[in-house]
Amino acid sequence: MTHMITPRQTLPLHSDEPLTVKVNRNHTMESYHAVDIAVCDADGKVIIGLGDVERPIFPRSAMKPLQAIALAEKYAQSDMMPVIEDSEWSLICASHNGQPIHSAAVSHLLTKFDLEPDRLSCGAHWSIERNAMVEQVQNLKAPERIHNNCSGKHSGMLILARLMGVANDGYAAITHPVQQSIIGVLDAITGVDVLSHKHGIDGCGAPAVSAPLGNWARAFALFANHNQLPPHRAEACARIIRGIASAPLLLAGERRLCSALAAAFGTRITGKTGAEGVYAAALHELGLGVVLKCRDGQTRAAEVALGAVLHAIGYNIPASLDNFFRPVLRNWEGDEIGDITFDGGIKVSDA
Repeated sequence: MTHMITPRQTLPLHSDEPLTVKVNRNHTMESYHAVDIAVCDADGKVIIGLGDVERPIFPRSAMKPLQAIALAEKYAQSDMMPVIEDSEWSLICASHNGQPIHSAAVSHLLTKFDLEPDRLSCGAHWSIERNAMVEQVQNLKAPERIHNNCSGKHSGMLILARLMGVANDGYAAITHPVQQSIIGVLDAITGVDVLSHKHGIDGCGAPAVSAPLGNWARAFALFANHNQLPPHRAEACARIIRGIASAPLLLAGERRLCSALAAAFGTRITGKTGAEGVYAAALHELGLGVVLKCRDGQTRAAEVALGAVLHAIGYNIPASLDNFFRPVLRNWEGDEIGDITFDGGIKVSDA
């Protein structure tokens, strides 16, 4: 189906001022967040640039679909391994809630490749979804590594080690062949040597690399418009895109924007959150990449900012995304007491 996407904003749009996301109580601003935004095409042209698009950022988990390209490329070269189902690519890119659907899927994926959960180096934590966490606390002595929100990504890294024929010991170290393979992909699609910028360790123990905001947006534009990539890489991107669209709930879980966005837009938009107020999206019909970073690390601001960008570019936002893009603040009785809005650069009206 072809969708008409007509910008509501005159483009290109450039401003040195970041987008302001306002937290309002009784129509009075109580707090605000500054969000840097880059929307680029596959050539790196900045279509929307608000704030500092040259600022190096750690995309954190927002880069998981890009990290998965290395595995998808290697997987396509092998016909001797178990099948990775479409839905499992969503899991491999996930920052999931640790709900039963997620832990069961991780266990199944590891078992299929004859890998033990204790090989995961992501650590263990309780589910980040309240109902699942209560059930786990009632029934388990301690959380397991499969409950970690990054267990799907780490499972994919273990599988990549198997496909590469290398030992999986220390697979999360930046010097390991698995991570070097991933970094090679990131270098190619960002257009920079990512290790020339600061890097560290993510909460799950895997490398956390950084690069300028605009370069990450360019990477997601190439992921969106992957026909500009070599055939083997384009095929890998298409596999990941289909996988995420086929299993939205595995990407995050209940009451999470990543899952709601995948359910609403399917293969039209691939979106992924990252810690500390990062959000990335590949706009496949337009061949554009979006990456934004809330300067104070607040996810609520990143989600509202993404909604503002999609609206300005011309997407019609379904009601299923209103709780993320147009959130209402309520007290414990459920009464509406405020909202979260945006201002600065991006057009607000629907005209």
